[in-house]
Amino acid sequence: MNKLNAIKNNMKLSHPVEILEELLILLYLYGHTSNRNLSLNSRLPIPIISAFKKELIKYNYAENKGTFKLTHIGMKYVQEELGYKSVDINKYNLLLSKEKREEFEKELSVLLEPIYNSRPQVNVLLDQAHATLETSIRRVMLLLNNPRVFKQNILFLGDDDLTSLALMMAFKNLDYDCSKNIFVKDIDQDLLTFIRDVAEKNDFVINTEYLDLKLSNVYTKNFDIVLTDPPYTLSGLKLFLSRAISFTKNDNSEILLSFGQKKPMENQEVQRLFNNQNLLIRNIYPQFNKYHGGSIIGNVSDLYVLSVTPQTYPMISGRNHYSDKIYTGEINPRIKFYQCKSCNNMITIGHGKNILTIEQLIEATCNKCHDTKFQYRGQEKVSSSDHTRQLGTHIIIDMKDCDAEVLKSVSAIEKIMLDIAQQCELNVVTHNFHQFQPWGVSGALILAESHFTIHTWPEYQYAALDLFVCNEFKHQDTFMIQLQTQLNVQEYEYKILQRGF
Repeated sequence: MNKLNAIKNNMKLSHPVEILEELLILLYLYGHTSNRNLSLNSRLPIPIISAFKKELIKYNYAENKGTFKLTHIGMKYVQEELGYKSVDINKYNLLLSKEKREEFEKELSVLLEPIYNSRPQVNVLLDQAHATLETSIRRVMLLLNNPRVFKQNILFLGDDDLTSLALMMAFKNLDYDCSKNIFVKDIDQDLLTFIRDVAEKNDFVINTEYLDLKLSNVYTKNFDIVLTDPPYTLSGLKLFLSRAISFTKNDNSEILLSFGQKKPMENQEVQRLFNNQNLLIRNIYPQFNKYHGGSIIGNVSDLYVLSVTPQTYPMISGRNHYSDKIYTGEINPRIKFYQCKSCNNMITIGHGKNILTIEQLIEATCNKCHDTKFQYRGQEKVSSSDHTRQLGTHIIIDMKDCDAEVLKSVSAIEKIMLDIAQQCELNVVTHNFHQFQPWGVSGALILAESHFTIHTWPEYQYAALDLFVCNEFKHQDTFMIQLQTQLNVQEYEYKILQRGF
């Protein structure tokens, strides 16, 4: 029987044995300490510390005099069994100093920057959005707060943020060169190859494996810590969280979950997922993660530290396939419109198009003038269901930096809207416009096809418009060009919604 398990039994301790491992490591790092200080730093009551000391003395792991201090045998156990054989404990202890911690982070940043600059492009079909280098380093520093980190099996369940490589570099900086406890499982084969190649060039081992979490599998419970940054959907969260639980070793394991804030009702669903699977929320770090892209979550997400309990179980069993859609592009497909700043060419990217992201568009260049500068103009939600009954197209427009004098004039606005309706073959049934004091105009055209409305704020040089047509609208380009020209607009954005049920 493992010595620490025997000590745990002798102490009749209900805590997991990992608590005793942490106490041994703290003693090793401190050199010597008092029962009281060890109690404060481990957040365990003094009677447990005292009982532990007695057991260590019995096994000749601690000295039987003066302060609490490990013997040579006790120190050898920490080095051989708990992963500290090659760790530079002087460097590791210095991380307790804010100044030295910041120096360490800067060293990591210098080493990692060229690696991060050459990483594979995001795959938006997989909801990838690269976390910033600073975010990956913050995650690593959080992991290093745990003194058991050198012994723990750490799984990155998806790692387009390359946090596994950041952890690798931190380990190397602390002279920990014998690690085989970092694992990455991902569906992106190019990403896995990149991580494996970088690790090999640095004489390090990162265990990589292709894995589709939607498929049933033997999810071995081998991991002390699982880090995951799932798709930005509730179904994606449900799947990734279930698989993370299936991989955790025991009731002392932790899941570090990165997930963006959602609407209140959806946030309640997130909390319910934790509760239903008997996960304990140990900590929440709001807006801990920052991303390049990821606009759907405001380029930030929270970090949840979740503890596995003896009652924790996965809602989706590893024995079962998962058939629900999990990626944003599957559940909420969209196309986006960009305009070339040089030739005004309008380009559509996104769902069903050859170009999926603005990064790919910049790389491809404008198909007319080959410039690489584009202005975002709007987006359209694509119907993802064959069963949706389409009743009309709704265009919502924000016009910015307009001609304030035009926006003040009810007669000018009325003339412009009637003219655009005519050019776009819209049939006006009736219309009404109102002049506000001291300025501002609201107006509506009731169309045989539906409606065309405007509200102006001359003081902000802003106008809000929307057009709803209940048949196929073939004049979208003319409509937008005429609005831009006649209102003398410098900047605009629009959304296109397909309305129906």
